[in-house]
Amino acid sequence: MLTENFKKKNKWKSGFTIIELMVVIVIINVLSGVAVPKLTDYIEQTRQRIDLMKLYYLRDALNRAMYEGDILDINENTTCSGKTTNKDNLSKFLASADGVTLFIIELHDILPANYQPNNENRFKDGQNMCGILTGGGFWADALKDAGFGAVANILIDRQNNNYQNQKNKGYTAYKVKINNQDWWRTFPTQPLFVSRALNGDPTAAITGVGGQNRYKFKIRWTGGNEKTHSLEVFIQSAQGTDTGKPFTTRQGICFSTEKGLCN
Repeated sequence: MLTENFKKKNKWKSGFTIIELMVVIVIINVLSGVAVPKLTDYIEQTRQRIDLMKLYYLRDALNRAMYEGDILDINENTTCSGKTTNKDNLSKFLASADGVTLFIIELHDILPANYQPNNENRFKDGQNMCGILTGGGFWADALKDAGFGAVANILIDRQNNNYQNQKNKGYTAYKVKINNQDWWRTFPTQPLFVSRALNGDPTAAITGVGGQNRYKFKIRWTGGNEKTHSLEVFIQSAQGTDTGKPFTTRQGICFSTEKGLCN
């Protein structure tokens, strides 16, 4: 009896068989193949929600500026993208489904993000705020109030080709050579966003020209109705064809402060 018990203990102590180890390895691989991607998506989705909140900060800052002063009272016509923007045109553009572009961000799979007021080399955008934002005033102050101060400085300096005075303005500017041409890339020194979606996701398909995805940060009247006296902020893909449709990530986050646009 003692001999049989001793043999059983020795058999147990001999460890796992190769087949048992293979089964365990297969189970671990299956679980990791399901659990890790879901965990990664959950983390990215959380980061996207944090970035979405920044659009709400921007919306609230713009609306505060609108209440504190008549930000639609443009004393003179400003030209941007070859079109004239005045008070009547701005109000009309804000009432359209496509809204008005505040600024553009280019997301590259290798290079840092590039913030700019417009991009005439890639697409035309007559409803662009760059001519007003680069003049400072209420609009630029609203961006600064919402934590987008570096972007406001970028827009002003890019419009005036003044990159030499970037020190203490919260952004970085440098030249890159693409197709034997020099191009400036300008971006906040401290990243504004934490998600991969708004930082050049290396796994995202590059749908734009030149290996870059481009997104427009836009505003419009709530519901497209000027009488609401309330502005909404949304992000739109510059390569997209759906007018007024916000950028929605693979994780299901719709970058718009107006819920009706996400339906």
